[in-house]
Amino acid sequence: MPVSLLAISDIHGKEGAVNAFCKWVKEKKHAFDALIVAGDMGNPQKIGSMCKILRMLKVLNKPIYYVKGNWDVREDSCTEGIDLEEKPVDLGSVVIIGHGRRMSPFKKIPSNKPILLVTHYPPFSIMDRSLKPDAPHGFNRSGLPEVNYLVDTYKPKVHVFGHSHSLGGIDLELNGVRYVNVARLDRVTREGEFIGNYALITFSDNNAVKIDWFFLNSIKKHCSICGRSLYLPKKWSICRKCANRNELEFKKISKRFSLFKLQVVSYSNTDTKMILSDKIKIPISTIKNKECLEDFLDLVIRRITIKKLRSNNDKVLLLPKDKVIDFYRVEHEDGVIVPFSEYLFSCREDSVGKRLCALMKLFSLEKKVYVIWTMKKLSNNRHLIQNEYVLFNHKLIVKRKDLLSTLLKNGFSPMTYKLTPIGSG
Repeated sequence: MPVSLLAISDIHGKEGAVNAFCKWVKEKKHAFDALIVAGDMGNPQKIGSMCKILRMLKVLNKPIYYVKGNWDVREDSCTEGIDLEEKPVDLGSVVIIGHGRRMSPFKKIPSNKPILLVTHYPPFSIMDRSLKPDAPHGFNRSGLPEVNYLVDTYKPKVHVFGHSHSLGGIDLELNGVRYVNVARLDRVTREGEFIGNYALITFSDNNAVKIDWFFLNSIKKHCSICGRSLYLPKKWSICRKCANRNELEFKKISKRFSLFKLQVVSYSNTDTKMILSDKIKIPISTIKNKECLEDFLDLVIRRITIKKLRSNNDKVLLLPKDKVIDFYRVEHEDGVIVPFSEYLFSCREDSVGKRLCALMKLFSLEKKVYVIWTMKKLSNNRHLIQNEYVLFNHKLIVKRKDLLSTLLKNGFSPMTYKLTPIGSG
């Protein structure tokens, strides 16, 4: 039998948005079998708000399946609804699998039915644009590589997520997966009217999928660009997909980039040591284009290297690039603004120190350079810095043979990586 699901996300504890949603759904008389909530139900400043939101949604008299988002903190398990991280749910025509924070895939899942994957975070590069650089990433993207690997593992028919507000209310198909960004239900006008979006997802008996979009307090009209007839907020004339069409352009990546050999080498004054040598499988079918692939690889290299360092160190710290100057500058004149470019291209050793200038010399050659501290735990929960690693591409020491000696002379531990595509995974 066909299965229809209403999908929402990003409520952020706004009870008014839930009341408006429940009232609107009843007025529209949607026929659906269950409600999917892709995280950020609550507000971390209001203890118990997540469970309260779920209780409010029970007025729709349908099963509720959810995953937790980054705002769903300080919450114990709720009796209302089913946390999809507990186990997959078989609804007959579709199996629903959810991952909020747990990113390791379930081992036992039905293999003969279409899968609906629910996460809070988007996959990296898929409708995940962020208005500001994500702190752990350093990119204007909020997606997680772990989610790309989940999509690659499950190969779902549909992937529902939220979190990226700027590209919510849009679905697209890429390499056999229909991606549905349902952020956000608490969207509101300047006048205080809720215009949050939600999706009605229908799985038919022949495994076909239909996605219908709705906005609270909307009217049916034609998009002035594509001409489609759909529900839009009263003051809108363009649909979300047309308004963000440039962001939705994808370019297929060659299969030769689906498997890489990664080698990381550290250098000291006495020897050279292979830190790790491993093969990395890349889920290229889930990545937007080759430019995004480069950023994806950068993230994976960092994470694998840091994980390796953590295996034999008490603590490992990746120093944010904007903090490198603060930590390594030896002097600073109060009231004087020094732009980053000045440190980068005309670093003065006599005023800021040789160590900072050594790093700036490297940054001027390559953006993807990372300072990583390994530390030893002392008494009273204090830590001692043991190594100040500097991670960068091996190609740089081929171009500039003085880089290693300069870094070593200034007390750093150079660490280079070499990434080689080795064909299809």
